[in-house]
Amino acid sequence: MGAQILVVDDEDYICRLIRFVLEDAGYEVLLAGSTEEGLKLLREAHPDIVTIDLMMPGRSGLDMLAEMQADPMIRDVPSLVVTAVGIQADLEQANKLGATATLNKPFSHQQLIDAIRGVLGE
Repeated sequence: MGAQILVVDDEDYICRLIRFVLEDAGYEVLLAGSTEEGLKLLREAHPDIVTIDLMMPGRSGLDMLAEMQADPMIRDVPSLVVTAVGIQADLEQANKLGATATLNKPFSHQQLIDAIRGVLGE
């Protein structure tokens, strides 16, 4: 298996789609349906990269990025923000909070793989 990727998204079908594409490309995939679950898995598994949806119920992806920045244990995990929200202010805030890269939904399988490879430096 290749790198381990944590996918944080409240949309189950998006999680399944991303897992299918990434596992097919040789990556190991962990799934989290909320910010809290994502942070817990980040601390337990310390994956090579995390993909974060910005728009989630409860605590948003921006909240997750902020908590990651505040925690030295998970601060260095690269993040790919995956969002349908093209609001420039949110994307700028994500970058200020340490997001490594962004990917807008909808995306092709190849765009997802290319974004992951770019973040991982492959």
